[in-house]
Amino acid sequence: MTGALPTPRPRARAGARASGRTGRELAALALATGLVCRTAGDARASGIDAPWVTSGASGPTTADAAAVFWNPAALAGVERPELLLGAGLIVGHATYKRERRGAYQTPDTLQFKLPLDPANVAPGRTGPAEEVSTTPIAPTGNAFLAIPVLPKRLTVGVGLYVPYAAALSFPDGAQRWQLQQAFIVSTSLTAAAGLRLTDQLSLGAGLSYVGGLAELSKVQDFASLKEFHDGLDYLKQDNDFGPTTPSELRELDVLARPISLKQAISHGASFHLGLAFRPNKDLRFGLTYQHSAAMRYKGKFAIDMNHPFFTQDLAEQGLRYKPLVEGDAELSFTLPKRLTAGVGYRVNDKLSVDGLLSYVLYSDIEAFVVTASSPDLAQPKLGITDRVAVTLPRRWNDTVWAEVGAKYQLSEALIGTASVGYQSPASPDETIDVASPDNHRLIGDVGGIFKVSDSVSLSGDVRVQGILPRTVTKSDYDLGNGEYTLVLTTVGGHLKVVF
Repeated sequence: MTGALPTPRPRARAGARASGRTGRELAALALATGLVCRTAGDARASGIDAPWVTSGASGPTTADAAAVFWNPAALAGVERPELLLGAGLIVGHATYKRERRGAYQTPDTLQFKLPLDPANVAPGRTGPAEEVSTTPIAPTGNAFLAIPVLPKRLTVGVGLYVPYAAALSFPDGAQRWQLQQAFIVSTSLTAAAGLRLTDQLSLGAGLSYVGGLAELSKVQDFASLKEFHDGLDYLKQDNDFGPTTPSELRELDVLARPISLKQAISHGASFHLGLAFRPNKDLRFGLTYQHSAAMRYKGKFAIDMNHPFFTQDLAEQGLRYKPLVEGDAELSFTLPKRLTAGVGYRVNDKLSVDGLLSYVLYSDIEAFVVTASSPDLAQPKLGITDRVAVTLPRRWNDTVWAEVGAKYQLSEALIGTASVGYQSPASPDETIDVASPDNHRLIGDVGGIFKVSDSVSLSGDVRVQGILPRTVTKSDYDLGNGEYTLVLTTVGGHLKVVF
């Protein structure tokens, strides 16, 4: 059976006309459940790892103030008070060329059920779309302080840094159903301590306050909501809407509503544990466990309902929405756990090498949960309250990060540093989208350390990472098919002062 809601003006397409009660029910369900349920989830992915946290001179086996982040056990090797201040600039470039591989109906039609009426097929919508790109630029920085409390036994430290960040802003294009703009940042304020148990073995722990800010916007397709399907089904209107709806019923003008999440602030906590083992003066091992952190971003949502279908067409039936509906929203997800192992070896007086292997449990993140509340959502006659909660499942993979680097004494005052690395992707083809342009990632870093005096040194790094170009053809429901690229370049410097 085929049905249709009151169609957008001024042009109507073929299809059976639904009852007035159906129109009221569906409009209310679409508004109440579709506000931000997809916006928030699409922006959280493996690409949120910040490309730069500390300098290339630091790592899980290095005894400096940045061990507050890398491995608190290594703090035990800091024997004099030390201050480390860093600042940098991150420049990215991402492109996406969507390829619609499915069939779509004309955007000003609304057909409930397949097969699609041939009169409603839009052949021109299948195939490659115009490429969109973005070049985000963002400052970053960090600060670390380490103070020995018991000489050669106990050192405490504090650090402020940004371990997770994502900033994307695309022009209007075929990707707008996935993302238009996203800014998510997570900042950690960490207190840590390292205790030397023996000359070879140290243990450490850190406790972090994790704060965050999120702002997101996209065009929400109401046809992809389960509640849309359930509402029609309850009214005995057979339909193929919902999260698994095929492409033929998606991306219709009447159900395309711009939505945004603004000024969302999160407060959370986490901890990490570390172990450092130095069997001799030349060889070092490190092991760190970073626990997850539950993030709850609380902010405001807004949805543009300024369309005759929502503001006029149902007025005679007693249902009219404001052109702009606003209220409170909460986005919930969990930052992943990770386990990092490091090894360092001093080859000779001039050369040392370091390596790390990190396993990140992105598979622990099963879903994003969004709740929205507003008096304008309530529809008492339909039994709809002013508060809704929606869950968006994800199917991510655990990831591996491997990196190896070297430090070489070029002169008495100058040390050169370099590293290369690899990160595996978290997003499978089925759920990738432009909010997470993810793939196998290659990393390169070059830098140097200049010793100004016995107490002061300066370091600088240029770090580049980019995904291998990725072509996706198996995205669920044709949502993310197409070509993805991403390159991130970071230029940063640190000032180190030993007291």
